[in-house]
This record gives sequence, C-alpha cells and structure tokens, in this order.
Amino acid sequence: TAAAALLAIGGCAAPGPRAIALNEDQCGFCRMEISDVRFASQVVTATGKVQVFDSVECLAGYLRGASASTGEAPRGVWVADAERGGVWVAAADAGFLVDAELRSPMGRVVALASPAAALAAQARLGGTPVSWSAVRTDSGGITAHGAP
Repeated sequence: TAAAALLAIGGCAAPGPRAIALNEDQCGFCRMEISDVRFASQVVTATGKVQVFDSVECLAGYLRGASASTGEAPRGVWVADAERGGVWVAAADAGFLVDAELRSPMGRVVALASPAAALAAQARLGGTPVSWSAVRTDSGGITAHGAP
C-alpha cells in the first residue's frame, strides 16, 4: 500500500539531529559537558551512531579524525544556530563567524542559520565570516583548541 511504501522510504532517510541533554551529554571530542545549546553540534556517523559536541571546533576536530581513521562520510552533520539555540541547521547550509563577540566554549567559532545570517550577525557581533569548507578543513587554524 501507499502507507507501507512511505514508511519504507522514511526508514531509509538519514536520521536527523536529536535534542541535547544539557549538563548531561558529553562532547564526543573533548568530553566537556554540553551546557549551552547555542554552540552545540552533532554528527550521525556512517553506522548511524549520534555523536554530540559542545562546539563547532570540537565537531571539526572529530570530523578530521574520523575521516582520517575511517574514510567514511557521515550521514549527517548539524550545527545549532547560535542566535536561535536549539534550532538545527545542516552544517553545509550554515554560516560561521570566527572571533565574534559571541564565543563558543572553545572560543572562536559560532554557527548561524546561513551565510547571509552570518553576514548580518557580523554587523552586531564583529568577527570574520567563514564557510563550512574553511571550518571543516581548518585552513587557518580556526578550530584549534586554545588558539588566540
């Protein structure tokens, strides 16, 4: 039936982001408790496991390590919109600010709903807009823990 077909198709879709349990979930990279959903991020691995992170920096570090060790692309990567905590955005669709007044637990990168939202936020928060590609490849050391 049509309903069965829809259920079958839905079962094949990549899982979406899950709610973060604040002050309970631990970052999958640095092991800090996640205390602010505005900076959280998450990955659904190729095997379907959900990894959550306290910052975009930790997400990027995890992805660099996972790619190097397995070579498998994750099923999904999401970041929280820092201006609308708890609203998840596919990382590839998000915009990012580095060194803005609003800082993640790791200090340098915040995600916003889109590149246009990052540009708009730059007028209020300062910082430098960067792409997901720049965050992911970390060409300028923007996701290094402890960077100035």
